Amino acid sequence: MSTAIRLQQAGVNYRRYTKPRDALFEWFSRRPRHEVFHALQNISFELEQGGSLGIIGDNGAGKSTLLRLLAGNLSPSSGACVVQGRRSALLELGTGLHGEYSGLENARLGLALRGLDSTAIEQQLPKVLAFAELGEFIHQPVKTYSSGMTVRLVFAIAAVVEPQILIVDEALSVGDQYFQKKSLDHMRTTLEQGATLVFCSHNLYQVRELCQQALWLEQGKIKMLGESQKVVDAYQDSVRARQQPQAVVPNNDSKPALTTGFPSLLEVCLRGAQEPAGLLPIFNTWQRFVVEVSADSAGCALADIHIGIVIRRNDAIQCYGISTLHDRMPLQAQADGSIKARLVLEKLPLLSGEYCLEVWLIDSSGLHIYDARERCCSFRVQQATQAQGIGVSWMPHHWEVEAS
Repeated sequence: MSTAIRLQQAGVNYRRYTKPRDALFEWFSRRPRHEVFHALQNISFELEQGGSLGIIGDNGAGKSTLLRLLAGNLSPSSGACVVQGRRSALLELGTGLHGEYSGLENARLGLALRGLDSTAIEQQLPKVLAFAELGEFIHQPVKTYSSGMTVRLVFAIAAVVEPQILIVDEALSVGDQYFQKKSLDHMRTTLEQGATLVFCSHNLYQVRELCQQALWLEQGKIKMLGESQKVVDAYQDSVRARQQPQAVVPNNDSKPALTTGFPSLLEVCLRGAQEPAGLLPIFNTWQRFVVEVSADSAGCALADIHIGIVIRRNDAIQCYGISTLHDRMPLQAQADGSIKARLVLEKLPLLSGEYCLEVWLIDSSGLHIYDARERCCSFRVQQATQAQGIGVSWMPHHWEVEAS
């Protein structure tokens, strides 16, 4: 398989001046009055055609600079960046759009900038308009668009040309739920058709599920590159290590969510707990543990709705997570169209401590999140004796002792 992207010791440097006038003084005096800022240093990796790479890291780590380099908007200050194939990029919000032009005029301009002639533009234009779904707003100046409308237009232009390499930045996150799901589905289809994807996002769940590999940037350098699950886990460990543990605020919120036209969580509750000690319900180690979840399908196909549940300790350690998607458990509709499901642990293996739940409503791809309750349903676990062990959970075990 051929290589789509190859970077060899690539770097991007900028001049930083203390004052704007220092640039002018430097030009006259021919003496440096700047310091060199290394936005990227010694970046080397290869991505094969049809592969997918997620880029993660803190703000200011160099992610956007790397994407601009891959998109051809920047040239490396050092090293080499070689990209083979037709590129289409969704970078900073509004990039490539003219505010005074209408959405329709910007669509034509965007297609022309991607190398299409007038005949091809008119053939592809209906696809752009259908994907963006802007209605009559397509005839209005782009400067009147909301951020969500802008990202619809930009992504539609970038997507319909069937690129060989699709580069997507965090700008997609400003879109509404409907368009986010539509865009994620399109990226999955693009990958299945053999295109190459570079996806930058703070949504680590989407990076882990969508991308085969991940690149973790830190201060302009590669901190880690490899299989996405391992890289994301390592990055999350690093983030947690920098944070002070925060106490979990009990939140057994069971208020019905407002119907928004998308599947939403209505209620999350624990069943079978003992009388609460203080504010938290109590469970014993090895006791039956039940989480009951109800949701509004909002008329969506049940095959495209799944429930995910994560148990976290109060120091943010993820103890266990599972979903109806992973277990291939289809949901059923109630008479009123709602959904109700229970996660049952017959013998709760957790040891003493305070815990809480995260509950997610996701689609069948596992990428799009319809709704979520984070840090909800806090509870305490108590164990009868230390004979049950120490730590987070009890594990099945036995001892083998060799006689002399």
